[in-house]
Amino acid sequence: MKPWREVAIPHNDVLKGTFQQAEFAADISAVHTGKASPEYQDASQFFQRTYITEGMRLLLTQVAQRLSGRGGEPVIQLQTAFGGGKTHTMLAVLHIASRKCPLDDLPGIPTLVEKAGLMDVPQARIAVIDGTAHAPGQPWKHGRSTVRTLWGELAWQLGGEEGLSLVKEADSNGTSPGKDVLRRLLEAYAPCVVLMDELVAYIRQFPEGQSLSGGSYDSNLSFVKALTEAVKLVPTAVVLASLTESEVEAGSSRGVGALKALEKTFGRVQALWKPVATEAAFEIVRRGGGGGGGRERRQD
Repeated sequence: MKPWREVAIPHNDVLKGTFQQAEFAADISAVHTGKASPEYQDASQFFQRTYITEGMRLLLTQVAQRLSGRGGEPVIQLQTAFGGGKTHTMLAVLHIASRKCPLDDLPGIPTLVEKAGLMDVPQARIAVIDGTAHAPGQPWKHGRSTVRTLWGELAWQLGGEEGLSLVKEADSNGTSPGKDVLRRLLEAYAPCVVLMDELVAYIRQFPEGQSLSGGSYDSNLSFVKALTEAVKLVPTAVVLASLTESEVEAGSSRGVGALKALEKTFGRVQALWKPVATEAAFEIVRRGGGGGGGRERRQD
């Protein structure tokens, strides 16, 4: 009988003794800022190790169609239990939209695009709103510019100083800029993708009835609602947001309240995507990568 390592050859990081469990926890902010390991940072390597499940294929098709102005869902919520593939799926969207290489260099993607009836997928501006990246009571810097809110961060990532100027007053006073302003922002920098991760972790930090530099509990929920309404009006813009499925993961009663409020807000306009299908689990583990789940249309 052959040794197991000759039958199932481990990845190079295991063979070389450089494997770290933490590297398998995808971090969308690290990829967006260019600080992730090559398996996540490099688009070609990422798709080489990613098993595109039927659910992920359908989601990526929706995004490709949306960015091409050929329909597609404007708002997509990824809701799974911890480890269910939310961040991995968002990374797949990020890599396709912001790629620095031809689509042909991304394993599995050319076939997906062809089946979607498209010739190509436009490169798009990407904004990553990570709820764990900043504290709601501590403004942060982009060069000489100070950003206080999630909407200020969105505007900065899409359009720099020019984009930030569109929401500067709302960013300064912590009030939601409203649907019309956000529509103008998205239109100015479309095609664009807004990826929102760990929103519950951010919004649950606002004290009851108090405002911080990042706004208030209510103003942040108003921003999310306005954004979901605005993106529907911009044919080449799409919002993907991840929410935990478990109230335990949401944390305190404040976190559970934030989760339920966000679910209600997204539920008005979203397409809801569910976890990785059981039959796909073996292939995902075999490749040492990740995969996306299935889809359930939420009716109003």
